[in-house]
Amino acid sequence: MSREHRNRTRIHAGFEAYVTIGDVVIPVETKNISLKGALLKGCDDCLIDTECELHIPLSPGIRIVIAGAVIRAKRNEVAMVFNEMDELSFTELHRLVQLNSPDPDAIDDELLQIFEKIE
Repeated sequence: MSREHRNRTRIHAGFEAYVTIGDVVIPVETKNISLKGALLKGCDDCLIDTECELHIPLSPGIRIVIAGAVIRAKRNEVAMVFNEMDELSFTELHRLVQLNSPDPDAIDDELLQIFEKIE
């Protein structure tokens, strides 16, 4: 887990996933992921400011789908910021990050901080 200069806890996990850019499907692997973004390996054709979707299959018929954009591209890695997801994807992403975090309560604390800023 790493917080570095970020506001969200990132978990280091190599989930098989894919990125879609229009009709193009690109297999990737997550290097780390948070509730706000992900670092992905294997997206050579992803350019900065490219709008895309990240799909993380969890089981047959269940997957996390997140719309976002590439904010950094370097060698074989891209950083993606999440812009939009439905409730089910958010719930599954939250559980995925929480279950893989050494401090699951910290994930809920981060959510509370977000909601406090909204109010």
